[in-house]
Amino acid sequence: MHFLLTRPEEDNHRLAQILTKLGHRVSFSPLLDINYFAPQEIDLANFQALLFTSANAVRALIRNSPNRLIPCYAVGDATAAEATRAGFQAVFNAGGDVNKLAELVIRDLRPDAGRLLHVCGKDTAGNLSTMLERAGFHTSRKQLYKAVKATALSPKAHELMNCGQITHMPFYSPRTVQAFAQIIGTTNLTRITALCLSSAVSDVISCLDWHKILTAEEPNQRHLFNLISIILEENRP
Repeated sequence: MHFLLTRPEEDNHRLAQILTKLGHRVSFSPLLDINYFAPQEIDLANFQALLFTSANAVRALIRNSPNRLIPCYAVGDATAAEATRAGFQAVFNAGGDVNKLAELVIRDLRPDAGRLLHVCGKDTAGNLSTMLERAGFHTSRKQLYKAVKATALSPKAHELMNCGQITHMPFYSPRTVQAFAQIIGTTNLTRITALCLSSAVSDVISCLDWHKILTAEEPNQRHLFNLISIILEENRP
């Protein structure tokens, strides 16, 4: 299989290493560029926990605080893994869904134990704060980066797609596929299978002429690649 990866560069690199070791070909054309805001010292002393809804949020936070002892709640596998790599001592994984993240926080924590800090990007979607505030929590949002959409696919990606060499494209977020749909133009997709993390992702590109669109049963990378019978090294026992 030949994969075209469109996530930000750091995420692409890790997944490419895994797929290459499994014998697959990998090419790149990032659709989002992560621009981190200027570092600022963030005092976490008055918060009982951090909330991360993306791996980029973890990378942004560690630029702004040395605190790795505060508990952190991650939306899914990739975000939890990034927090663990960053050195956080207590990482709790909601399994890939913002609703489940809210449920996990409500189950584990008490509103009277302190505020929660949701570290996120400038254009982060979702209603995590609203769900938690309904349960009595006070949640602050700290925007530490901005994801900038690409204005074109790389020339190499166009060439590989039009020549029929790309067989699969994994997509992880509605924002990424929105960027893709805006710039795809007349590029040939008819030999490519789109692998979508959720129906929110697949709905955006369902109007395009793919060979197939496959949607993961659960919103995590393990289920995404299980769609094509690939067991990623990071998920093996």
